Parts: sequence; structure tokens; C-alpha cells
Amino acid sequence: MYDPIYLLKDMNDSQRMMFQSEYSRVVKNRNTALILTLFLGGLGAQRYYLGQIALGVVSTLFCWTFIPLIISIIDLFLIRGRVDHYNEKKAHEIAGKLRSFTAA
Repeated sequence: MYDPIYLLKDMNDSQRMMFQSEYSRVVKNRNTALILTLFLGGLGAQRYYLGQIALGVVSTLFCWTFIPLIISIIDLFLIRGRVDHYNEKKAHEIAGKLRSFTAA
């Protein structure tokens, strides 16, 4: 699981508190994504959960072809890494916003 502790080193206490508050609001859970992939992967639920709306819509539109179901079986093995990547990306975005906000 991704841990953004190294991003907090250069922040003061108020920045850390704002970071933790915002990060806890946007962070996604690996187990939730895995369960969505397992039970609703053929409809693209894991894509919606990770904010990949366009891919979710494509999966939903083509669910009758069973291609999204095959892709979701592959996603079962990759989803934890995708969730970690999503969380890392969000952590960097939040830290960048806090640094630019306090630098201005």
C-alpha cells in the first residue's frame, strides 16, 4: 500500500494536517477495488471507482460482448497496483497544491 510519508518531511504542522485531511478524503481502498473488479468488473465498476470514467463507459457499453469481463479478469491481478498508482498520483497533486499555495 502506498504511504506518502516522504512527502510530509518538508511541510509544517498545518500543511501536514491539511494534507492528511485532503488525502484521506480522496484515497481509494485496494480491497474495495478488488471486490468491485471481482463482482462488477464486466460492467467496468473498477474503472469508475478509480476515476477512469471514459473506460468505465466503454466497458459498460460493450459488456454484452464479454470483452470487458475478460479484461476484468486480467484486472484482478493488476488492480492493487493501479490503486497504489492512483493514490500516489493524488498524494503528489495534493502536496503540489499545498506547496504552491503556501509559496504564493
